[in-house]
Amino acid sequence: MGGRVISTLRCSCLIDSCIGGSLPRPQDPLSGNQRRLLSAIAEAKIVPETLQMGEAAVDFWAGSRWFNGKPKLVVVGHRGCGKNKITALEAADSRPSIMENTITSFNMAAANGADFVEFDVQVTKDGHAVIFHDDLLITDDSVERAIGDMTLQEFLSIGFQRDGLQGGKSLLRRASDGALRKWTVSVDDSLCTLKQAFEEVHPFTGFNIEVKFHDVLPTSDEELERVIGAILSEVEQYAGGRRIYFSSFHPDAVDLLRKKQSRYPVFFLTDGGVQLYNDPRRNSIEAAIQVCKTSNLQGIVSEVKAVLNNPSAVAQVKQAGLSFLTYGELNNMAEALHKQEEGGVDGVIVDHVTEMVTAARKMDKVATASSGVDSSPAVRVVA
Repeated sequence: MGGRVISTLRCSCLIDSCIGGSLPRPQDPLSGNQRRLLSAIAEAKIVPETLQMGEAAVDFWAGSRWFNGKPKLVVVGHRGCGKNKITALEAADSRPSIMENTITSFNMAAANGADFVEFDVQVTKDGHAVIFHDDLLITDDSVERAIGDMTLQEFLSIGFQRDGLQGGKSLLRRASDGALRKWTVSVDDSLCTLKQAFEEVHPFTGFNIEVKFHDVLPTSDEELERVIGAILSEVEQYAGGRRIYFSSFHPDAVDLLRKKQSRYPVFFLTDGGVQLYNDPRRNSIEAAIQVCKTSNLQGIVSEVKAVLNNPSAVAQVKQAGLSFLTYGELNNMAEALHKQEEGGVDGVIVDHVTEMVTAARKMDKVATASSGVDSSPAVRVVA
């Protein structure tokens, strides 16, 4: 991918060193007891009762939704430690970047306090779940290919290679102005699979698995079945006791995800009317609530502008018994997080992980202090 690896990086993602192209992994803070607990959960293959709207959706956040007995704002790392910016205007941003949707980015987000990491999953031609955001993968020969038209080997051979070997082709990305530009980052890592994420990302980090389909072109029922079947098969094999929730912008995809499994919550992604689509189910918070009711989903993830422009939307979603998260550029501002926490939003998907985790936890402490709750660390004794 041609990304330049720098030796010292002082940015929102805390990286101690990157020497000679070697990508650091955060130290594993798990205690022996935590490892045994996770192993026991995984081996027991605990399957909760069928999820319903309402109380079960709230219960899902246990372990990440509370701070000293008070609700806290859940912070989700967008594509790990944040999406990569490509356009000329965005290039003015001096923030160093880590290759999005990679193991390094996920682990850095976790090391910097993210409760969950969000990533985009697509399925290759030969049936493997891989992590990649864009509708089309573009290489330096300007060839554009859908993930569903590539084999796993073809997908993994592109770009940066962890073994130090030269990648077959470098990645390009189409910017918002339509121009193709080289996909460069400060710290590079290789493209990865869903299986790798389960095996290599800190096991106490939750996963928001966004099931990705083309944003404009129609998707056949057969393709929905193929993609969702492959993803659920790998989740069943490798998830263990990890906290997971699914999401998708595709209304038929979230419906199928609920019909095929009841272990993990499913959230409907919406622009909330910020951008309009041919499918009216995607064009408002009200329509999203109806999708959730029809398909028995557990929550909504909305573009944050829709919430800030219409704060009453939070109450609408909560009255429907749903959890509510937001995404978008404005979630990288502490003021926007504060307004959402006050309004009752459950969580935010952010690019600037360290800054927003710091802001969210400061708000937790202020809320705890003002409520008179003892802010000393809680200790749970497990027999």
